[in-house]
Amino acid sequence: MSERQETIERNLWAAPALFVFAAWIIFKTDGGSSVSTAGWIVYAAGWIPALVMLVRSVTQGRNPGIGAAVAYGILILMGILFWGNHA
Repeated sequence: MSERQETIERNLWAAPALFVFAAWIIFKTDGGSSVSTAGWIVYAAGWIPALVMLVRSVTQGRNPGIGAAVAYGILILMGILFWGNHA
């Protein structure tokens, strides 16, 4: 694997953290149901890069590594916290 490809993969595994951070900022504005809906949309979009990387790793027969554990851990933990605060 080239260095460029490895950098792209690492960034895609880290991308859910940016979506979670953006969703957190949106939820903190507390502007009503439309703002809450926007927060959930941004949070849900964070699953896309992680799922793409998981499918890519499985189809190439590679171990997703620690990046998968961190990405999904952040998404699951923050999803539970967001749901608890904004359900």
